[in-house]
Amino acid sequence: MQSCLWAQQAQPCTRRRTRRLGIAAPISLIVLTFGPLLGWAIQVSPRALFIDSRSRSGQLTLTNPGTGAEEVRIEARFGYLAADSAGRPVVRMVDDPSPEQPSAAGWLRIEPRRVVVRPGGHQVVRIVAEPPADLPRGEYWARLIVTSQGVPAAGTGADTAVRAGVSLVVSTVMAVSYRNGGVETGIRLDDFRAEAVADSLISWVGLTRQGNAAYLGTTWVRLRDASGRVVRAWGTPMAVYYSLERRYAFALDSVPPGRYTAELEVTTARADLSPRHILPAAPIHERVEVEVR
Repeated sequence: MQSCLWAQQAQPCTRRRTRRLGIAAPISLIVLTFGPLLGWAIQVSPRALFIDSRSRSGQLTLTNPGTGAEEVRIEARFGYLAADSAGRPVVRMVDDPSPEQPSAAGWLRIEPRRVVVRPGGHQVVRIVAEPPADLPRGEYWARLIVTSQGVPAAGTGADTAVRAGVSLVVSTVMAVSYRNGGVETGIRLDDFRAEAVADSLISWVGLTRQGNAAYLGTTWVRLRDASGRVVRAWGTPMAVYYSLERRYAFALDSVPPGRYTAELEVTTARADLSPRHILPAAPIHERVEVEVR
């Protein structure tokens, strides 16, 4: 899911809580689609959109599970998953992408861009790709920002009782990929380190994408004892658009002291995406020794 950064990702959201008489002041929240979508916000499906040069279109479904109407606005911007200096995932947004960057944001048509979704209602939104005729073969990216805010109820004019409150503005950011012609992907392992620190296994994984499309897959870290038995295993969905240096912290609760092997596997298997959207690539493996004290 999303968090509050325009530089793409998981940092705590900035919330401004302002109280005003007679008016509900907005609180802004940005949600990245890395996990389940918030139950009280407009729900967006699918979680990621893939469009190819044959169909040139896709669709989203907006669902309002709440009890009040929601006004929804949708815009496209160029962005991709990256990592900050601490190894945390972020969505890096680029306001003015250069011609060399594979941006689809400028030629995605959104129908409708603005709509009111009633309580319990649904709205289908079409995303139509209108790329340049001479677009080179490869994959192009954008982020759809779906922003929703409650529609004020009728009868809240100046003659009503003075009230103070807040309204919540929620922005869900989701990935769009446009695949033009033949596309392929792969991954190169640049770095794998693992160390037991206090009650956690801290791992750093450095990856660089190969080919002309993003690498979508899962990072697996397995902890094996001296007999080769897996005592812990952690799987994390990931995407590599350029290069990525991620830090992972895994709990070592109930793991007895001793020497272990931390085993890395990076594979294109993703439980949260349809296999037809996953580009095949050979998995990679690496191992390092770890001591748990």
